[in-house]
Amino acid sequence: MRVRTAAVAAAAVGALLLTGCSGGQSVGSSDTLTWSMWIGSSEDQKVWDGVGDTGAEASGKKVSLQGSPFNDYWTKISTQLGTDSAPCIVTMQSLRVNQFSDGLLPLDDLVKSTGFDSDAFDEGAMKALAVDGEQYAIPYDTGPLLLFYNKDAFGDAGVDAPAPGWTVDDFEAAATALKEKGKTALATTVEDIFLEALVFAHDGGQMVDDSGGITLDNAKNAEAVEWIAGLVKNATATRADGADASADDNAFINGTAATVVGGPWNSLDFKAKAKFEVGVTTLPSPKGAQKTYSAGSGFGISKTCSDPEGAFAAITAMTSEKTLTSLAQDGRAFPARTAAQAAWYENAGIDGAEETLNSALASAVPLPGSADGDKLNQLLSQYGPQMVNGEKPAKDVLAEISSQLGK
Repeated sequence: MRVRTAAVAAAAVGALLLTGCSGGQSVGSSDTLTWSMWIGSSEDQKVWDGVGDTGAEASGKKVSLQGSPFNDYWTKISTQLGTDSAPCIVTMQSLRVNQFSDGLLPLDDLVKSTGFDSDAFDEGAMKALAVDGEQYAIPYDTGPLLLFYNKDAFGDAGVDAPAPGWTVDDFEAAATALKEKGKTALATTVEDIFLEALVFAHDGGQMVDDSGGITLDNAKNAEAVEWIAGLVKNATATRADGADASADDNAFINGTAATVVGGPWNSLDFKAKAKFEVGVTTLPSPKGAQKTYSAGSGFGISKTCSDPEGAFAAITAMTSEKTLTSLAQDGRAFPARTAAQAAWYENAGIDGAEETLNSALASAVPLPGSADGDKLNQLLSQYGPQMVNGEKPAKDVLAEISSQLGK
């Protein structure tokens, strides 16, 4: 899963990555496996080049990395899949696998014929990259959506460190205490994965149902958004910025807001940039009825790949315990392979991280993907601030977004 704040760096290096990583190789090259990946910085490039090297060694072929900034990645891959220009190895996010499964090769036969050990991976991570019971990618990372908090701000406000399973009432009490000390409690966002997780945790509302259908008319969605809008109105949450997906991260890192929704993939970035001690807990839920989504990413194979066996051999190495342990130590991923997860905990450096993740994972369900997922995110960016900031009723805004989907 990507780190959202990498988008800033991506703008600076994007042109270089788009021209410099493809190597001029095609999907049909007999000695090369092309691999598409979102890349946000030169540091990303170095790490993923190393992962590609492990795939090359296992497959006996060169693995040629094609890098794109995250948002550009999906535009590019949507035009490539199903054509001869599609990469052999395709990095896929769980939210979007439904959207691109027609261009991907189901991996079940390769898993069976090679004896690949699917049981070594988090069950939810595997399920999140499957569609209608067929596996379309092998996960490299996973993780529940969590709430990161500013330990210094909580301490100054006399608020105890929130334990996993804390309630909406607990959060509201903390928000009031923080406000009295001049601190805003929550950094809001309208970005799909993070807004959907907060809505789901609040009262079980689902903007996308388990079958991938958009269900914005569910009354629980509007109720949860109105709750967030109430926080904005009483100045215990920041105003949402649909034009800047990193605004919530930045508000947390610079100390403007004391909490922000994120995933394990955000933790090391937050810890490195914040000038305060970072804590992590579960998303607040009513009466401690803990709910959260999990999400992750993995590697699949395009249907037009000329050597799916070689590509799967590469993917097997790219998701090995050794490789995923290395990624965990570099802070790039909370590993989907359970045996590698200890390395992430050791490197995270956040007190209570293991307890929190274990608690969240126990009740986490995969965040459903949708064929209209990208358009939903675009419409949330466009119209979402109106409801989150309390400018229009959430029910009306959600209805407007719903009316524009499927067109």
